[in-house]
Amino acid sequence: MLIEFDTAKDAANRAKHGIALAFGAQIFDDEDHTFTPTIREGDEEDRFKLIGTVDGKLYTAIHVWRGNAVRFLSVRRSNASEQRDYDRD
Repeated sequence: MLIEFDTAKDAANRAKHGIALAFGAQIFDDEDHTFTPTIREGDEEDRFKLIGTVDGKLYTAIHVWRGNAVRFLSVRRSNASEQRDYDRD
């Protein structure tokens, strides 16, 4: 899997969430990860929410697919609602 991200967006994500966007690739390694489309009016591309564990902690990554590359837009610790979605699936 190819990984892409904007360097300015990566810096902003690190400042806000303390996590590099490239970290999102590790979430795919969780065999039980959840993968859901997120639909927001005005988005130019189909976005997806990936939720999974890394080292026993739950993370969420918002990303788009560009060809065979995944472009991360946001990576952060999951919130309570995402924890429930992950547990339910």
